[in-house]
Amino acid sequence: MNGEALRERARELGVETGYWDVSGTYHEASDATLQAIVDVLEADAAAAADPASGPPVVVGRPERIAVGAATEAVLELADGTTLALPVADGHVAPPPDLPVGCHRLALAGAADVTVVVPPPTMPRATRFAGGASLFVPAYALWERSAPLPSFAHLGALAASTHPLGIDVVTTLPLYAAFLDDPFDPSPYAPVSRLHWNEVYIDDATLPVAPVPDQERLIDWRELALRRRRQLVSMVDDLDPFIEAGIARFVATHPDVVDYAKFRAARPERGDAGAPAAAIERSHLLAQYLADRQLAAIEGRERAALALDLPIGTHPDGFETATHPELFAVGMTVGAPPDELFDGGQDWGFRPPLPAAGRRSGHALWRALVARAGEHASLLRIDHVMGVHRLWWVPDGMAPTEGAYVRYRRDEVLAVIAAEAARTKTTIVGEDLGTVPDEVREAMERWDVLGLHEDQFHVHRPLPRIPARSVAGLRTHDMPAFAAVLRDDPTGLATYREHLAAELGRAVGPDDVLDAALERLAASDAYLVVADLDDLIGETEPHNVPGRVLPSTWRRRLPRPASEVLADPDVRRRIKLLTHRDTRRDEHRSGGPA
Repeated sequence: MNGEALRERARELGVETGYWDVSGTYHEASDATLQAIVDVLEADAAAAADPASGPPVVVGRPERIAVGAATEAVLELADGTTLALPVADGHVAPPPDLPVGCHRLALAGAADVTVVVPPPTMPRATRFAGGASLFVPAYALWERSAPLPSFAHLGALAASTHPLGIDVVTTLPLYAAFLDDPFDPSPYAPVSRLHWNEVYIDDATLPVAPVPDQERLIDWRELALRRRRQLVSMVDDLDPFIEAGIARFVATHPDVVDYAKFRAARPERGDAGAPAAAIERSHLLAQYLADRQLAAIEGRERAALALDLPIGTHPDGFETATHPELFAVGMTVGAPPDELFDGGQDWGFRPPLPAAGRRSGHALWRALVARAGEHASLLRIDHVMGVHRLWWVPDGMAPTEGAYVRYRRDEVLAVIAAEAARTKTTIVGEDLGTVPDEVREAMERWDVLGLHEDQFHVHRPLPRIPARSVAGLRTHDMPAFAAVLRDDPTGLATYREHLAAELGRAVGPDDVLDAALERLAASDAYLVVADLDDLIGETEPHNVPGRVLPSTWRRRLPRPASEVLADPDVRRRIKLLTHRDTRRDEHRSGGPA
């Protein structure tokens, strides 16, 4: 198949046969690209086809659901309650008052149906509205008495910043990573988005081991080796209390058993000499301890926790290994060329298959939101455009030779909303850069919070900060604020001029950060966020997209977190950010009263 017939078939399968770049130029996908993608999608569609079944996903509270040739039906609600439903004329009638959630209609003689009952809009906690957040990577936190990264440091930060007016502590993904062989410390290429990074377990809960010297940069390999040895050494003589805790944890999180087996099948240096059963047990122990310590971060008189959900996992990770039927073989996900990457990007992970994901009732999305929601009050979905489309790159081709493949956007958003409502999690969609109108419209229809980053507007007039946003100066992928002001005098002058006009006062060269924080505080944004690095004038980035630097995903704060937070300048800047009612009143009246 080639030419227009190929393109027509591709469009039928949800492939966009071309795309518009940022300059307004349209690029057609090649026949070779389209044929490779069509071959995968046709196999996916064929596997999903079942003439004896009705639709695999139903959204809302329908009066009747088509069940094909099914002879019996049992509705299992999200809370585990079951209800037998009579089948009549190939349909069942579910209760009209189905609660919000994702429910499973188990059918005899036909494929199951997932019944998604979402709330009217994406859940959003009122207690954070008009609030402020502080961002810092968990690995950057340390104390002189506890120099290693840990969940406990996040808990301490949540406790110490809440009295300062911080409502939410925001950090990078905390998921399990490959830190031996293969080695990839990127929090955006995790082993699993359902299991946690054991390196962050509080050292005080584990056997005593020599603490390696920690300089400015984290040595992930050394810490991972040490942590594996500690965990493996514990499993032969566990406290009965911990044994019982692991048993309860496994009963409510059965997938952790598969994860432990997956990790034990590829032992690391720290596992050397240990039998497979002990390695498996050590991973169960690690996930149990991580779960308990994450659960302790939030609480009374503490800031809430905001986590980040990557759009994919490492290509050799747990999700693709245990559920290969959900992912496309011979494809990776990336991005077409843009202003920053003229050669496009290949992120390396396998794209989810549209029909297989739908056939599962979007089970992976349900699990991801549910697991993160156990511990985080806010969840930022990285590259939220992925609910609508992903850039598929056939193996062996350059990132420029990919094409977009569409997904069931509204079904996925309904699933996310239903799970988030169940766990009382506020969802934020990372919608920076080029985002299709369909995604913008869907986010508005579902009332999903987006992002605003002021640093994008250094060279142009400052826009009004949207009320439906989490607003900051920049993301972790952007240059440090102090570095931009240092390296871009033209932008600095323009930004100062616009800040002065908006705030109604002069803004000096050394006053730009304070003025920028005032602008955020005076906005109608749902939540405003400041990077702790920016509050201390740090110029080094944590990450530079497309480049791997010695400091990438490794740099600690220059001082212990408690000392940083005690700094008078840091406290003054936090106060600028957190006194939002005052800032809004001053802004609307034209200046301080």
